[in-house]
Amino acid sequence: MKPKAEAGTYAVMAVGLAVLVACAGAVAPASQAPAPTAAPASMAGAGPAGGRPLGFLTRAMLPDAVATIPAAPKEGEARNSLDWEIFRKTRALEGGDRWKLAQADDSYRPAYLLSAFSCAAGVSLTPENSPALATILGRTTVDAGMAAESAKQLYRRTRPFLHNEGNICIDRSPGLDASFDYPSGHGSLGWMAGLVIAQLAPDHASSILARGRAYGESRVVCGLHNMSAIEAARTNAAGVFAALQGSPEFIAAMSAARKEMEAARASGAVPDAAACAQEAELVKPLALN
Repeated sequence: MKPKAEAGTYAVMAVGLAVLVACAGAVAPASQAPAPTAAPASMAGAGPAGGRPLGFLTRAMLPDAVATIPAAPKEGEARNSLDWEIFRKTRALEGGDRWKLAQADDSYRPAYLLSAFSCAAGVSLTPENSPALATILGRTTVDAGMAAESAKQLYRRTRPFLHNEGNICIDRSPGLDASFDYPSGHGSLGWMAGLVIAQLAPDHASSILARGRAYGESRVVCGLHNMSAIEAARTNAAGVFAALQGSPEFIAAMSAARKEMEAARASGAVPDAAACAQEAELVKPLALN
């Protein structure tokens, strides 16, 4: 049985994966303009205007992915053909360890992200020892998703499994089928998480960023996104991360998260070495020859 996508996941992704703020317990700044679409009421977090969860960036600070990423590939173009070839090749991964990691990476919740980046960071990260970081991961995901939304709506590119035969790693649903591919919300949040955590642990930046890349590539393994959508997501997330450096609130939150990281390291909390060695092999760039 394939894991089921959580109810409302893909609708929420369309407005920046806003549910992450609710999961992280973040409180949005009152000065920020509300998101154009609210998250489902059952998932809404703290924030103004009916409980809409918000990120760190104001509208004026938020980059627009339409300006920063290439146009989405169109059917008949070489880039599109390459995307679909990659989809077909990665169907061979079904049932293997990389497929199982991709299924796990379908989760977007801060508790999972903390766990997923623990090996790469060299320290066990949990909601209990890293609450400030968990909140940052939620709120920056909203920022990255909101930056990507105009591009999603402009290109409205459909997902690869709608055009090619082959299984995907989660159950299909009407919401999933109707949601858009380019740029990837999951790819954006994975790269954003990598950038945030790498800034907190620069001595582990290479392994952290490799895990962030792999988190995005898990969407390709799953068959849920084209590779070009993951590449565009990284550009989108990098632009948002640059803008975040101008947010005093983000800088203050990162200062608190850095202290958490130092305390977690000092406690000696480290993930299982054997599991981390196995993960290091799985998160290598996809071999598509």
